[in-house]
Amino acid sequence: MVPAITRCPQCGGVRLSWPSRKQFSCDDCGFLLYLNVAAAVAVIIECRGRLLFGVRKHEPARGMLDLPGGFVDPDETAEEALRRELREELQIDVPNPHYLFSFPNRYLYRGIEYDTLDLIFLVRFDTPPAITAGDDLESVLWLSRDAIDFGRIGFPSLQHAVRRYLETS
Repeated sequence: MVPAITRCPQCGGVRLSWPSRKQFSCDDCGFLLYLNVAAAVAVIIECRGRLLFGVRKHEPARGMLDLPGGFVDPDETAEEALRRELREELQIDVPNPHYLFSFPNRYLYRGIEYDTLDLIFLVRFDTPPAITAGDDLESVLWLSRDAIDFGRIGFPSLQHAVRRYLETS
């Protein structure tokens, strides 16, 4: 999907071309814009055989299950972003998260489809931490492995992540 940009941000020209999904150029002034993949983080939190899911408060995928996480900010490592997002969404600090794997994703927001790379981490707790849903989450749910409805997970990348984790752990 090509973003709905109709004028060059440099010269205001309308002769734009999209040589690829990630690059646009202005035929009037030669301006080039690269739309690179955005980094996002998500965490699988496991405690006593159950996984923690958030219920999304906003679009996209409002009301669907989500793994806690979000976008990486400028000048932030993936680990820093994960810790920040968990403080914002769950009001918890986590021990050292363990990186698992990544999946590409498309994130449709206000009519624009963003390509993301979702970096998936793991945190295990022996006892359930005190969690309060905040920020973008309506509520949180602890689900046993056999109670997970993959069709309720809002993003394909996170469906794949949870499936892979369950298959390999």
